[in-house]
Amino acid sequence: MTKLRQSIEAKVKKWDKVIRIAKSEKVALALFREKRRWLCQNDLFYLCCLTGNEEIKRLGNIFKDFCDEVSMLNWQVTRLGIHKPSEDMLTPEQAGVEDTRTQRLYLCHRGFYKTTIVTKAHSLQLLLNFPNIRMVLVHNKQENSSDNLKVIKDYFLNTQIKNLFPECVPNTKDWGNATGFSLANKTDFARSEDNIEAIGVGTEITGRHWDLAKKDDMETQDSVSSEEQLRKTRDYDDRFNAGHFTNPKYKLQDYSGTRYHFSDLYSIKKDDPGVKLIQIKLEDGQGNPAHIERFSREDIALIKAGLDPWVYNCQHLLTPEDPAKMQFKREMIRYFMELPKGCNYYLLVDPASRKKKKSDWTVMLVVGIIKSEGITKKFIADGLRDKLDPKQRVDLAIDLARKWNIKGCGWESIGFQETDCFYLEEKRRSEQMFFTIEEINSHKTAKEDRIRGLIPDYANRSWFWPQKGVIERMSFMDGRKFDLTTEMEFEMLQFPLCEHDDLLDTMTFVNRINTVIPEELKIVQDSQEMTFGEYTIIRENRLAARRADPWELLRAGRG
Repeated sequence: MTKLRQSIEAKVKKWDKVIRIAKSEKVALALFREKRRWLCQNDLFYLCCLTGNEEIKRLGNIFKDFCDEVSMLNWQVTRLGIHKPSEDMLTPEQAGVEDTRTQRLYLCHRGFYKTTIVTKAHSLQLLLNFPNIRMVLVHNKQENSSDNLKVIKDYFLNTQIKNLFPECVPNTKDWGNATGFSLANKTDFARSEDNIEAIGVGTEITGRHWDLAKKDDMETQDSVSSEEQLRKTRDYDDRFNAGHFTNPKYKLQDYSGTRYHFSDLYSIKKDDPGVKLIQIKLEDGQGNPAHIERFSREDIALIKAGLDPWVYNCQHLLTPEDPAKMQFKREMIRYFMELPKGCNYYLLVDPASRKKKKSDWTVMLVVGIIKSEGITKKFIADGLRDKLDPKQRVDLAIDLARKWNIKGCGWESIGFQETDCFYLEEKRRSEQMFFTIEEINSHKTAKEDRIRGLIPDYANRSWFWPQKGVIERMSFMDGRKFDLTTEMEFEMLQFPLCEHDDLLDTMTFVNRINTVIPEELKIVQDSQEMTFGEYTIIRENRLAARRADPWELLRAGRG
C-alpha cells in the first residue's frame, strides 16, 4: 500500500467518524458531500469510479496503486510553486512524494485504461484542485486530442461532478469548443490560454504556454512507417519542450503510449534519466499474466492468437520487434576502419522515377570487392540517397566513378530510366573514362525477395559498412545533412516494414553485374639483412663447386 493510500484511508476514517456523530441528518449529508469532494481532489481511484469506470472499480487491487502513482503530479505542482494547493489537499509529506522528477512515461499494454486514468480522469482532478491551471492535451492527431477533451468536459456536465463542483461549470449553453475550455471559477484572466486545451502533433502553437502537458499516444502505427515521420514527432516534441512551458525550468508532463518502433519517441524517453518510467506489460513473454485477476493464461493465449505477432509484441509486450518480420539483425552489421588495398570498385545506381517528396529515392553506392581469407568481402566505400533530376544523377555518378576509379557500373534502367544510361555513356566518353556500364532492365523476383537474398551474406559477415559520421552529405531536396550509415541501418532494422528500402535493394545489384574479384594484397615482411659471415660462407661454397667442375661455366645458359 502506498503512503498516499494510507493517508487517504486514515482521512476517510476521520470523515466517517465525524459523519456518524453529526447532530442531524442534514449535517451528516453536508459532511458526506464534503467527504466526496475531498476524495475527488485527493483520491484518483475514487474519481475514476465516480465518473463511471466500472472495470477500474471492479479491479481495485490492480488500479489503486497505479492511480496513486499518476496523482503524484498534483503535489509536484504545489511543491514547485506552480500553483497553491487547494484548501483540502493533502500535504506532499502526507502524499509520500519522494521522486522529484517532473516527467513521467507510462508505457502500458493495450486495454490497461492508461488514457482513461492518465489523460482523462487525472486531468479532471487537476482542474478540480487548481482552477487557474493551464494544461494541454497532446495527441498524434488533433481530432483524437479533441475527443479526450470532450470526455473531460462531459465529466463536468453528465456525472456527479456537476453537483459536487457546481462552481466549475458556467451557466451558459456553449462552453468552450473542440480545442479548449475554461472553468467558471477561474480568476486568472491575464493569460489567453484556456484552462485546458487540445492539440495534435504539427498544430501551430506559437505564443502559447502551459503549466503542464499530457502527451498521450504521440506515436501511432501510422506515424512510424518512415524516418521522416519519426523525426517529425521527435522534432515537434523537442520544440514544445524548448519553449512552451510557463516555467522553462520545470517541464511538468506525462507521456503515455504504446510501442510501435524500436527508435520511436518513447525509446528516447525511456532511456532518459530525467524521465520516470512506469511500464506495464500484459505478460512476461512466457504467457504468465502480469495481473492474473484480470487476464488468465488462457485469456492471453486467445488475445495472442487473434493478433498479428508484430502487433501483439508492440501493443501488449511493448517490444516493437517481430522475429518473423525482422529479417536482419543488428549484430549482422560490420564496420570497417579503413578500406583494404587492392579492391575493385563498382558503382550501383537505383534511380528514382520522379523527383517528388513521396517518391522513392535515387540511390548510388560505391562497393569495393576483394577476396580475403577465402571470403568475397564487399565494402560500401561511398554513396548517396537523394531526390535528383536526370542531369544531377549523371553528373554525380561521373563524380563517384572518377573518385573511386570504378571498373564497372550497374544502373537500373526500367522504363524511361534507360535514357540515363545513354547520357551516362556519352559523358563517360567525353571524359575519357574507362569503365563498363551494365543496364539492369528487369527483375525476375520481387524486391522484398531480392533483399532477403542479402541475408546469407550479412549472416556470414561479408558486407562491411563505414562508421557513422564518415559519409555525410547535404540533400539537394531539403538541404538537410544525412548520414549514409544511419539511413542504411534504419532500412535494415525496419525491413520489411519500412516505407523505403532503396538502399537495401541497390546492394542487390552487385550480384546482377559482372565483377572481377581480386585477391587481397599480402604484405611481405622485409627480410633480414645478410651478415658478412653468411656472405663469406656462400661465396666459398660457390668457388668450391666451380673447382670441382670447371666445365660448368661453359655449358649453354651459364656464365
